[in-house]
Amino acid sequence: MLDTPNASRTQEGDKAQPRRRRSQAERTEETRRRAIDAAIRCLSRDGYTATTTIRVAEEAKISRGGMLHHFPTKTDLIVAVAEDVSRRLHEQRKARLMEVQSGIERFRALTGATWETSQGAEEMTLLEIMMASRGDAELAGRLPDVAQRLDDYQYDGTLRIAKSAGITTEPLVKAMHTLHQAAMRGLAIELLFAKDRADVEAAYDLLRWYKDRVIERMQAESAG
Repeated sequence: MLDTPNASRTQEGDKAQPRRRRSQAERTEETRRRAIDAAIRCLSRDGYTATTTIRVAEEAKISRGGMLHHFPTKTDLIVAVAEDVSRRLHEQRKARLMEVQSGIERFRALTGATWETSQGAEEMTLLEIMMASRGDAELAGRLPDVAQRLDDYQYDGTLRIAKSAGITTEPLVKAMHTLHQAAMRGLAIELLFAKDRADVEAAYDLLRWYKDRVIERMQAESAG
């Protein structure tokens, strides 16, 4: 049987195209990503103490030498995880807020967006790391900078949203932001132990009610 022109083109198209060789930077980033994702799974599943670099290397299917090359110590790995989940939390909250109309409605929605993301794997991982730092002097020396950067990102966003809603009482916005961050983390921890989730949800509803009252005060002071 003679090959037709179409058959020839099909045969040529079926030939495997050469794969582009990844750069060293791409391979390095992929390895780091696998290690960080594996560490998040280990922290969530096994807790901080059991999350060793050896266990993470096994979870990520990375050689121990490869793990040590990227993260010489457990602290290096955990700090990288904290930075990564901080970025994820910031982006998750930003995405949720962008779904809400700008102005006062978006400012109100800050509470809900923070609560939703506070129940996810990223926030739980960050809480696990924060609690672990109390008994790890090296981690305790490095983690505050990571936590401060996350808080700065989130507060800057909160302040921009407040100003777009016509709220100019910056000290009150800052106090509200600090209170809500602490309250959300506390409620997220409470969820781990509460026998009845409804009790925690009721506490969150009360926090949201307080937020509405604070907004009324902010609007009045900004208008004055």
